[in-house]
Amino acid sequence: MKPIRLILAATAVMALTACSSGPGEGKTLEETNPRTQADSLSYYFGAMYADNYWRTYTNDSSATSSEARKQYLDGVGKGISLGEDRQYLEGVMTGIQFVLGIQDLEKDLGVKLDKNRILDALAYGLRNDSAVDGASNQQALQQILQAIGEKKDREDKKTGDEAVAKAAAKAGMKKMGDGIYGKVTKPGQGALLKAGDAVKALMTVTPISGKTVNIPMPEVIQVGSMFRDTSLGPVMETLHANESVELMTSAIALFGNQCSRMGLDPTEVVKITLTTDGLAKSETPSDLVN
Repeated sequence: MKPIRLILAATAVMALTACSSGPGEGKTLEETNPRTQADSLSYYFGAMYADNYWRTYTNDSSATSSEARKQYLDGVGKGISLGEDRQYLEGVMTGIQFVLGIQDLEKDLGVKLDKNRILDALAYGLRNDSAVDGASNQQALQQILQAIGEKKDREDKKTGDEAVAKAAAKAGMKKMGDGIYGKVTKPGQGALLKAGDAVKALMTVTPISGKTVNIPMPEVIQVGSMFRDTSLGPVMETLHANESVELMTSAIALFGNQCSRMGLDPTEVVKITLTTDGLAKSETPSDLVN
Protein backbone atom coordinates (compact mmCIF):
# COMPACT_ATOMS: atom_id res chain seq x y z
CA MET A 1 0.00 0.00 0.00
CA LYS A 2 2.95 2.34 -0.49
CA PRO A 3 1.11 4.45 -3.10
CA ILE A 4 -1.63 5.13 -0.54
CA ARG A 5 0.83 6.23 2.12
CA LEU A 6 2.59 8.43 -0.40
CA ILE A 7 -0.53 10.31 -1.46
CA LEU A 8 -1.96 10.57 2.03
CA ALA A 9 1.29 11.88 3.47
CA ALA A 10 1.66 14.39 0.66
CA THR A 11 -1.84 15.73 1.28
CA ALA A 12 -1.53 15.83 5.07
CA VAL A 13 1.86 17.50 5.26
CA MET A 14 1.48 19.94 2.40
CA ALA A 15 -2.21 20.95 2.52
CA LEU A 16 -1.34 24.21 4.22
CA THR A 17 -1.69 26.54 1.28
CA ALA A 18 -3.50 26.60 -2.03
CA CYS A 19 -1.91 26.93 -5.48
CA SER A 20 -3.43 29.09 -8.15
CA SER A 21 -1.85 27.16 -11.03
CA GLY A 22 0.07 23.99 -11.75
CA PRO A 23 3.89 23.78 -11.46
CA GLY A 24 4.48 22.85 -15.09
CA GLU A 25 7.95 21.32 -15.36
CA GLY A 26 8.89 22.50 -11.86
CA LYS A 27 11.99 24.40 -10.74
CA THR A 28 15.33 23.75 -9.08
CA LEU A 29 15.84 24.93 -5.52
CA GLU A 30 17.85 27.91 -6.77
CA GLU A 31 15.16 28.86 -9.28
CA THR A 32 12.56 29.03 -6.49
CA ASN A 33 14.77 31.64 -4.73
CA PRO A 34 14.20 30.43 -1.14
CA ARG A 35 14.37 33.25 1.40
CA THR A 36 13.53 31.42 4.61
CA GLN A 37 14.02 27.99 6.15
CA ALA A 38 10.32 27.32 5.53
CA ASP A 39 10.88 27.99 1.82
CA SER A 40 13.73 25.48 1.68
CA LEU A 41 11.85 22.96 3.83
CA SER A 42 8.88 23.17 1.48
CA TYR A 43 11.10 22.44 -1.48
CA TYR A 44 12.81 19.49 0.22
CA PHE A 45 9.43 17.97 1.13
CA GLY A 46 8.38 18.06 -2.52
CA ALA A 47 11.71 16.61 -3.65
CA MET A 48 11.41 13.82 -1.07
CA TYR A 49 8.02 12.73 -2.42
CA ALA A 50 9.36 12.83 -5.97
CA ASP A 51 12.19 10.52 -4.91
CA ASN A 52 9.70 8.26 -3.09
CA TYR A 53 7.57 8.07 -6.24
CA TRP A 54 10.46 6.73 -8.32
CA ARG A 55 11.42 4.26 -5.59
CA THR A 56 7.84 3.03 -5.20
CA TYR A 57 7.29 2.39 -8.91
CA THR A 58 10.75 1.08 -9.86
CA ASN A 59 9.28 -1.97 -11.64
CA ASP A 60 6.11 -0.32 -12.95
CA SER A 61 6.71 1.22 -16.38
CA SER A 62 3.09 2.40 -16.65
CA ALA A 63 3.39 4.45 -13.44
CA THR A 64 6.69 6.00 -14.53
CA SER A 65 5.39 7.15 -17.92
CA SER A 66 5.22 10.90 -18.44
CA GLU A 67 1.40 10.84 -18.54
CA ALA A 68 1.15 8.89 -15.28
CA ARG A 69 3.56 11.28 -13.57
CA LYS A 70 1.51 14.24 -14.78
CA GLN A 71 -1.69 12.67 -13.44
CA TYR A 72 -0.03 12.08 -10.06
CA LEU A 73 1.21 15.67 -9.92
CA ASP A 74 -2.24 16.99 -10.84
CA GLY A 75 -3.77 14.88 -8.07
CA VAL A 76 -1.37 16.21 -5.45
CA GLY A 77 -2.03 19.76 -6.64
CA LYS A 78 -5.76 19.30 -6.19
CA GLY A 79 -5.19 17.78 -2.75
CA ILE A 80 -3.20 20.80 -1.63
CA SER A 81 -6.05 23.09 -2.71
CA LEU A 82 -8.84 21.36 -0.75
CA GLY A 83 -8.93 23.77 2.18
CA GLU A 84 -7.94 23.60 5.84
CA ASP A 85 -10.86 21.96 7.68
CA ARG A 86 -9.21 19.01 9.40
CA GLN A 87 -12.14 16.59 9.40
CA TYR A 88 -12.99 17.35 5.80
CA LEU A 89 -9.40 16.59 4.79
CA GLU A 90 -9.46 13.39 6.86
CA GLY A 91 -12.61 12.39 4.97
CA VAL A 92 -10.99 13.15 1.62
CA MET A 93 -7.96 11.06 2.56
CA THR A 94 -10.21 8.18 3.62
CA GLY A 95 -12.01 8.44 0.29
CA ILE A 96 -8.68 8.28 -1.54
CA GLN A 97 -7.73 5.26 0.53
CA PHE A 98 -11.01 3.57 -0.40
CA VAL A 99 -10.48 4.26 -4.12
CA LEU A 100 -6.94 2.88 -4.11
CA GLY A 101 -7.98 -0.05 -1.93
CA ILE A 102 -10.81 -0.88 -4.32
CA GLN A 103 -8.36 -0.81 -7.23
CA ASP A 104 -5.87 -3.02 -5.37
CA LEU A 105 -8.54 -5.59 -4.46
CA GLU A 106 -9.83 -5.76 -8.01
CA LYS A 107 -6.31 -6.14 -9.39
CA ASP A 108 -5.03 -8.60 -6.79
CA LEU A 109 -8.14 -10.63 -5.96
CA GLY A 110 -10.56 -9.95 -8.82
CA VAL A 111 -13.14 -8.47 -6.44
CA LYS A 112 -14.81 -5.11 -7.12
CA LEU A 113 -16.24 -3.42 -4.05
CA ASP A 114 -19.52 -1.48 -4.11
CA LYS A 115 -18.85 2.19 -3.25
CA ASN A 116 -22.47 2.81 -2.21
CA ARG A 117 -22.41 -0.07 0.26
CA ILE A 118 -19.17 1.28 1.69
CA LEU A 119 -20.80 4.67 2.26
CA ASP A 120 -23.95 3.06 3.72
CA ALA A 121 -21.88 1.15 6.28
CA LEU A 122 -19.75 4.20 7.07
CA ALA A 123 -22.79 6.43 7.60
CA TYR A 124 -24.47 3.85 9.85
CA GLY A 125 -21.29 3.32 11.85
CA LEU A 126 -20.91 7.06 12.42
CA ARG A 127 -24.36 7.32 14.09
CA ASN A 128 -22.81 6.64 17.49
CA ASP A 129 -19.71 5.06 19.00
CA SER A 130 -21.39 1.68 19.60
CA ALA A 131 -22.97 1.15 16.19
CA VAL A 132 -20.14 -1.16 15.07
CA ASP A 133 -18.58 -4.06 16.98
CA GLY A 134 -15.02 -3.50 15.86
CA ALA A 135 -13.65 -6.92 16.82
CA SER A 136 -16.36 -8.99 15.14
CA ASN A 137 -16.37 -6.72 12.09
CA GLN A 138 -12.60 -7.13 11.68
CA GLN A 139 -12.89 -10.90 12.10
CA ALA A 140 -15.60 -11.17 9.43
CA LEU A 141 -13.61 -8.96 7.06
CA GLN A 142 -10.46 -11.05 7.45
CA GLN A 143 -12.35 -14.33 7.00
CA ILE A 144 -13.86 -13.16 3.72
CA LEU A 145 -10.54 -11.78 2.46
CA GLN A 146 -8.77 -15.02 3.34
CA ALA A 147 -11.38 -17.14 1.56
CA ILE A 148 -11.26 -14.94 -1.55
CA GLY A 149 -7.44 -14.91 -1.50
CA GLU A 150 -7.17 -18.68 -1.20
CA LYS A 151 -9.62 -19.19 -4.06
CA LYS A 152 -7.69 -16.71 -6.23
CA ASP A 153 -4.38 -18.44 -5.41
CA ARG A 154 -5.80 -21.83 -6.46
CA GLU A 155 -7.09 -20.37 -9.72
CA ASP A 156 -3.80 -18.61 -10.43
CA LYS A 157 -1.80 -21.76 -9.64
CA LYS A 158 -3.93 -23.80 -12.05
CA THR A 159 -3.65 -21.21 -14.81
CA GLY A 160 0.07 -20.82 -14.20
CA ASP A 161 0.68 -24.58 -14.22
CA GLU A 162 -1.09 -24.90 -17.57
CA ALA A 163 0.99 -22.09 -19.08
CA VAL A 164 4.21 -23.58 -17.72
CA ALA A 165 3.42 -27.03 -19.15
CA LYS A 166 2.94 -25.58 -22.64
CA ALA A 167 6.09 -23.43 -22.50
CA ALA A 168 8.17 -26.28 -21.08
CA ALA A 169 7.04 -28.68 -23.82
CA LYS A 170 8.26 -26.22 -26.45
CA ALA A 171 11.59 -25.90 -24.62
CA GLY A 172 12.05 -29.67 -24.39
CA MET A 173 11.89 -29.79 -20.62
CA LYS A 174 10.61 -32.64 -18.48
CA LYS A 175 8.48 -32.42 -15.36
CA MET A 176 10.58 -32.26 -12.19
CA GLY A 177 7.89 -31.57 -9.61
CA ASP A 178 4.54 -29.90 -9.00
CA GLY A 179 4.31 -27.04 -11.49
CA ILE A 180 8.01 -27.05 -12.39
CA TYR A 181 9.88 -28.40 -15.44
CA GLY A 182 13.52 -28.43 -16.37
CA LYS A 183 16.52 -29.80 -18.18
CA VAL A 184 20.16 -30.28 -17.27
CA THR A 185 22.58 -28.03 -19.13
CA LYS A 186 25.70 -29.24 -17.30
CA PRO A 187 25.66 -32.78 -15.82
CA GLY A 188 25.98 -32.99 -12.08
CA GLN A 189 29.05 -33.99 -10.11
CA GLY A 190 29.45 -34.84 -6.47
CA ALA A 191 26.80 -35.93 -4.01
CA LEU A 192 23.13 -35.08 -4.29
CA LEU A 193 22.09 -32.12 -2.18
CA LYS A 194 20.10 -32.84 0.97
CA ALA A 195 18.18 -30.85 3.55
CA GLY A 196 20.59 -28.85 5.70
CA ASP A 197 23.21 -28.38 2.97
CA ALA A 198 24.28 -24.88 2.10
CA VAL A 199 25.26 -24.68 -1.55
CA LYS A 200 26.83 -21.82 -3.46
CA ALA A 201 24.61 -20.85 -6.36
CA LEU A 202 24.46 -18.67 -9.43
CA MET A 203 20.77 -18.09 -10.06
CA THR A 204 18.63 -15.82 -12.20
CA VAL A 205 14.86 -15.59 -12.60
CA THR A 206 13.37 -13.93 -15.70
CA PRO A 207 9.87 -13.89 -17.25
CA ILE A 208 9.81 -15.71 -20.59
CA SER A 209 7.71 -12.81 -21.90
CA GLY A 210 10.86 -10.70 -22.03
CA LYS A 211 9.57 -8.24 -19.45
CA THR A 212 12.40 -6.57 -17.57
CA VAL A 213 12.38 -7.14 -13.81
CA ASN A 214 15.04 -6.91 -11.14
CA ILE A 215 14.81 -9.94 -8.86
CA PRO A 216 17.79 -10.37 -6.54
CA MET A 217 18.67 -14.00 -5.82
CA PRO A 218 20.77 -15.44 -2.98
CA GLU A 219 24.36 -16.51 -3.59
CA VAL A 220 24.04 -19.33 -1.05
CA ILE A 221 20.95 -21.56 -0.85
CA GLN A 222 20.10 -23.40 2.36
CA VAL A 223 18.53 -26.62 1.07
CA GLY A 224 15.33 -27.58 2.86
CA SER A 225 14.62 -24.11 4.26
CA MET A 226 15.04 -21.61 1.45
CA PHE A 227 12.32 -22.00 -1.20
CA ARG A 228 10.81 -24.61 1.13
CA ASP A 229 7.17 -24.00 0.24
CA THR A 230 7.76 -23.27 -3.44
CA SER A 231 7.98 -25.33 -6.60
CA LEU A 232 11.78 -25.06 -6.48
CA GLY A 233 12.20 -26.45 -2.97
CA PRO A 234 11.83 -30.21 -3.71
CA VAL A 235 13.86 -29.86 -6.92
CA MET A 236 16.91 -28.70 -4.95
CA GLU A 237 17.27 -32.18 -3.43
CA THR A 238 17.46 -33.75 -6.90
CA LEU A 239 20.50 -31.69 -7.87
CA HIS A 240 24.19 -32.31 -7.32
CA ALA A 241 26.54 -29.95 -5.52
CA ASN A 242 27.96 -29.02 -8.93
CA GLU A 243 25.35 -28.90 -11.68
CA SER A 244 23.62 -26.50 -14.08
CA VAL A 245 19.93 -26.59 -14.95
CA GLU A 246 17.29 -24.52 -16.66
CA LEU A 247 13.84 -24.59 -15.09
CA MET A 248 10.39 -23.19 -15.80
CA THR A 249 7.65 -22.54 -13.29
CA SER A 250 4.96 -19.95 -12.62
CA ALA A 251 5.56 -16.79 -10.61
CA ILE A 252 3.02 -17.80 -7.98
CA ALA A 253 4.55 -21.27 -7.61
CA LEU A 254 7.95 -19.70 -6.98
CA PHE A 255 7.14 -16.53 -5.06
CA GLY A 256 3.64 -17.10 -3.67
CA ASN A 257 1.90 -13.87 -2.67
CA GLN A 258 5.14 -11.92 -3.13
CA CYS A 259 4.69 -11.87 -6.93
CA SER A 260 3.59 -8.24 -7.14
CA ARG A 261 6.58 -7.16 -5.04
CA MET A 262 8.78 -8.81 -7.66
CA GLY A 263 6.95 -7.01 -10.47
CA LEU A 264 5.36 -10.24 -11.71
CA ASP A 265 1.85 -11.39 -12.53
CA PRO A 266 1.07 -14.58 -10.56
CA THR A 267 0.25 -16.66 -13.64
CA GLU A 268 3.19 -15.70 -15.83
CA VAL A 269 5.90 -18.20 -16.65
CA VAL A 270 9.41 -17.56 -15.37
CA LYS A 271 12.66 -19.20 -16.39
CA ILE A 272 15.21 -20.11 -13.74
CA THR A 273 18.85 -20.61 -14.64
CA LEU A 274 20.64 -22.27 -11.75
CA THR A 275 24.21 -23.42 -11.30
CA THR A 276 25.23 -25.04 -8.04
CA ASP A 277 28.90 -24.39 -7.36
CA GLY A 278 29.84 -26.60 -4.45
CA LEU A 279 28.93 -26.72 -0.79
CA ALA A 280 29.39 -23.68 1.39
CA LYS A 281 29.61 -23.34 5.13
CA SER A 282 26.21 -24.33 6.53
CA GLU A 283 24.53 -21.17 7.70
CA THR A 284 21.30 -19.31 7.08
CA PRO A 285 21.91 -16.18 4.96
CA SER A 286 20.13 -12.98 5.97
CA ASP A 287 18.38 -12.71 2.62
CA LEU A 288 16.43 -15.99 2.70
CA VAL A 289 13.65 -16.43 0.19
CA ASN A 290 10.98 -18.61 1.83
